[in-house]
Amino acid sequence: MLQARGAAFERLEQRAPDQAATLRRIWRRQPRLPLEPSFRRYGMGHGTAVDRVYIERFLEANASDVRGDVLEVLDDTYTQRFGGDAVAEAHILDLDPTNTRATVRANLETGDGVPTDAYDCFICTQVISITYEHRAVLATAARALKPGGVLLLTVPGISHQAEPDGERYPDHWRFTWRAIDRLLHEAFGDSAEIDVYAEGTVAACAAFLYGMPAEVLPRAALDPHDPDYEMVICGRAVKPGGPPAAMPRSRS
Repeated sequence: MLQARGAAFERLEQRAPDQAATLRRIWRRQPRLPLEPSFRRYGMGHGTAVDRVYIERFLEANASDVRGDVLEVLDDTYTQRFGGDAVAEAHILDLDPTNTRATVRANLETGDGVPTDAYDCFICTQVISITYEHRAVLATAARALKPGGVLLLTVPGISHQAEPDGERYPDHWRFTWRAIDRLLHEAFGDSAEIDVYAEGTVAACAAFLYGMPAEVLPRAALDPHDPDYEMVICGRAVKPGGPPAAMPRSRS
């Protein structure tokens, strides 16, 4: 590898000596990147995964949407945390029969078992990336919401893969904000109220890839967003036909 890099510099010096000299100076100033991550599995077990900072900030900004009948996948942690007393009933969706807390045994990809026009809010964080038919999942989500109901969606952008051999639901996709914006308009229709944006910086993405927990990062490493480095994409979609939904708080 070092030999290959040296050969590349030599070729560059022949073609563009000034550029090669600049790159050599930059390379000498750069810290040497570790060859292995600090921790795997997103640094979980050692602190808060960096992507969760952005995910939870998005949910906090839209906490007024978490009300009435709320659906969440696997558990109701975010439903209770951000909805509180505004939640009339928390519904937990999981196809896995060993999840004894699940109240909705359903398949998001096929739609089997998912009721229609049933929920005021669907919290769907980091889910469609572990389903192959992500368009079908978003169509199911739109159908499951009551008119005026809100989907709060997050998906991964820059991320390492979840443990390939240890996951019940394998990792399939990574997204950009443009893709999510188009997918949500396909699922909810062009007349729907849809807001999509991304979060991330080069420092936050690097820390996330190395499995460093959020607690070791300074606040300045997380903001402001650099559009070249989309770690988490956040989307809010309101199903047409209901009363006007509450407007989300401004993003920081």
